[in-house]
Amino acid sequence: MTQRRITISTAADLIAAVPALVRFVPTDSIVVIALTEGVATLTVRIDRTDVDTQTDRIVDVLTRHRATAVHIVSVSDHADKRAATTEHLILAHRLYDVVRVQGNYWIPTLAEPATAQNLDTLEAIAVDPTASLVAVAAAVEAGQRIERNRDAIADRYTRTDTITPAEHADPAGVLEELAAVVYADELPSVDLIARTAAVITTPAVRDAMFRLPAYGSASAHAVMTTVARRTAAASRVHALCIVGWLNHRAGDGAAANIAYDAATTEALTTGTPHPKLLTLLQASLENAVTPADMALLDLDPATVREHTGAHLPGAPDRD
Repeated sequence: MTQRRITISTAADLIAAVPALVRFVPTDSIVVIALTEGVATLTVRIDRTDVDTQTDRIVDVLTRHRATAVHIVSVSDHADKRAATTEHLILAHRLYDVVRVQGNYWIPTLAEPATAQNLDTLEAIAVDPTASLVAVAAAVEAGQRIERNRDAIADRYTRTDTITPAEHADPAGVLEELAAVVYADELPSVDLIARTAAVITTPAVRDAMFRLPAYGSASAHAVMTTVARRTAAASRVHALCIVGWLNHRAGDGAAANIAYDAATTEALTTGTPHPKLLTLLQASLENAVTPADMALLDLDPATVREHTGAHLPGAPDRD
């Protein structure tokens, strides 16, 4: 799920904005864009085949977020149009119980200009995602880009070569060095990754990493992604928890979900216990907790100092 505010104008503009709203070009998907007073405030994407299992969750999320109206966009190729529109209308019929469904649309692709169809009026709508003003806005936002598909996001978190955790590491020293690397917009060295892998599985140390955005949120994401890609088992699982949270905090629900999926897969394949933090973070995403509320998890320096000994006062000149 992705949360961000855009002004809605025409149906063509709304459909063209879908890749920017979910941060990748969806296929075989149904996208629900919830509005409040003409402004999109919540976007939910599901696989077409998940309508039966996800409808109740979508209803719950829309109700809790007090959505007043929605637009529904189905994406499927021409061969699957009949099945896709049937699944779409099943979802729309259920959503009519809780919100006003302002538009129902089908489009074969969002990877290039295409002709969409209004499923209520059968009107043909010319859509050009490449010319979307929302896409342009997303492109110039720091740290945001629209990927060609969901797999491209998953590739960001694929494990590469594995660095063995250090035998000895000082938690306070590791945290302070990570903060310095984030502040300098650098990537961690092999030695720092090894020491981070040694201490990140300690909950108090891992949780102290919720302080890192004080030194630059985009840089913190790059640093922790590097740690996640070059570690394994419990170290990688915990690093991916931080990465997913940073994504959710930045409003990128798709990337957050993919990071949590990667953490779950790593835990299952390596026999690593599933951290309680991962369960809580996944639940927060499923329940569409806002990025602003996720930012409330940012730790204060006094708490970090009390539990780890690290001195992380923050950087006033950073986001």
